Amino acid sequence: MKTDNKTQNFERGAVILLVSAIVVKIIGAVFKIPLQRLIGDLGFGFFSSAYDLFLPIYALSMAGLPIAVSRMTAACMAEGKYRKTRMTLKIAKRAFLVTGLTGFVLLLTSIIPYAKLTTTQSSDALYVGVCVLMISPTVLFCSYMSAYRGYYEGMRNMYPTAISNVIEALGKLLLGYSFAYIILKITKNVAFAAAGALAGIMIGTAAAAIFLSLRHKIIGDPISKEQLENSPESNSGRIVLKALLVIAIPVALSSLANNITLFIDTFMVKWQLKNVMESSWDYISNMYRYSIADYNSTAQQLGREAITSSNMPTFLYGIRGEAYVLYNLIPTLTSTLGVGSVPFLTTVWVEKDMGAVKKTIEKIIRTVSVIAFPAGIGLFAIAPNIMGLLYDGVAPVEIGSSLLRVLGIAAVFAGVSSPIANMLQVIGKPMIPVRNIAIGACLKIVVNFILVGRPEINILGAPIGTAICYLFIFLSNCFCLIKYTGVRFNILSTLVKPFVSAASCGASAFLISLLCDKLNLSNFITVIFSVGVAALVYLLVLFGIKTLTREDIYDLPKGKLLVRVLEKLHFIR
Repeated sequence: MKTDNKTQNFERGAVILLVSAIVVKIIGAVFKIPLQRLIGDLGFGFFSSAYDLFLPIYALSMAGLPIAVSRMTAACMAEGKYRKTRMTLKIAKRAFLVTGLTGFVLLLTSIIPYAKLTTTQSSDALYVGVCVLMISPTVLFCSYMSAYRGYYEGMRNMYPTAISNVIEALGKLLLGYSFAYIILKITKNVAFAAAGALAGIMIGTAAAAIFLSLRHKIIGDPISKEQLENSPESNSGRIVLKALLVIAIPVALSSLANNITLFIDTFMVKWQLKNVMESSWDYISNMYRYSIADYNSTAQQLGREAITSSNMPTFLYGIRGEAYVLYNLIPTLTSTLGVGSVPFLTTVWVEKDMGAVKKTIEKIIRTVSVIAFPAGIGLFAIAPNIMGLLYDGVAPVEIGSSLLRVLGIAAVFAGVSSPIANMLQVIGKPMIPVRNIAIGACLKIVVNFILVGRPEINILGAPIGTAICYLFIFLSNCFCLIKYTGVRFNILSTLVKPFVSAASCGASAFLISLLCDKLNLSNFITVIFSVGVAALVYLLVLFGIKTLTREDIYDLPKGKLLVRVLEKLHFIR
């Protein structure tokens, strides 16, 4: 078996994961945005209902193990325990099989109660059930390939994860959309088309799992035969499994940080909206009369189901899902960097090099801040234009814009809180993020209960609860990281300067969008001009107040070239 000797430093690994995550998210957007145009807001509501149930169960069933495998692999490689490294992968694959099967069974057993809880008509319950059934096997394939992803990430090789992510996304795009299109043409049923799209996601995930398995058999890992022979004997499989679970269980719970609000919304929002429709349908139908009239007019032309009080919760949930697709880009990208930072922080933490620990923590927080802050504030600034550009119909703009503005604020906090949780896990405090998430979830439930049930607020209450939840998690995670590492990282350079740069970026985007709207320019031109000007302002302020230093740029892949280019553009001196 060949060995793979490619390893990366934090900057190179971060760029690899970030670029792959951006590619994956672009592919995902190319999938979900045309899908909404194909199946409409109601069909997207069925899609979101199933997908939002899948994601939290997927996170619970396997999300902790990749980080646990990555952390144990990194520690074993740093200590020269190569036999234990191999044993970690062997045990991880078995553990993932068990957790994947558990998640699969849990999804299957959730279908009937979930469908009954969130729908009022038997036909809608059937549609939701079929959608959940189509995506359920995905947990198995995700779990299997996550063992390999964690293993290679622990060896500082981010390429297998990056490539498998792209394969998974391409399968989703090509198969998911194709299945949805064919089924819709045959049945004229948007719910069955949504189920076809979910089946495509499942098959794409299976293809990625097959790739990782074949890659490992053909290429292998960087451990040489000589290193293996000179390595101390590994602990027993039982001891390795116990060590994995000690890390994985709290990590799995804290990994819900990216999904906890989704989990709460999945069960609470449609149920609350169902009650609102029963008590205040006249008020709601008048409140959203333009969106309902626009959708029903199109539905009549295409021979599809019209909006009524019974399916209005699914319709609104679909609008929320459309806004959530854009919001979720940000914490997904930054959480990828958080996961990628685990082996690098683990190494310096194990070596007790506190100077390197401080430097690594600051670099991670600054990196995610310069991504999350401008992206979230940008969504807030030009939400109506983005929703109008990407989605068809009146509803995404009339209803979805307000949701996206609030979710943009939430993304600022969510984008940074997850990587900080990863760092707390590395330093041996995995239950601290779990506690903070639990408190944040309680806040979310309270806000949801109060606001979503009010007819004048209804669906807008869900993103408000999300923003409050992540604000608390962000603040508490920062406090705990300082407390338990003993490292007082530079808040000015890691958080304040990125925020000032991002605020300038958002203000310029907002002003340009207002100007374009007054000139009656299209959403496409408005978004292009707004983003272009905002990006220029952001870079000028970013380097003007020295948020990023020459050293930060120099450490990136092709850093010397980037430094020369930025010097010629007078961004750095």
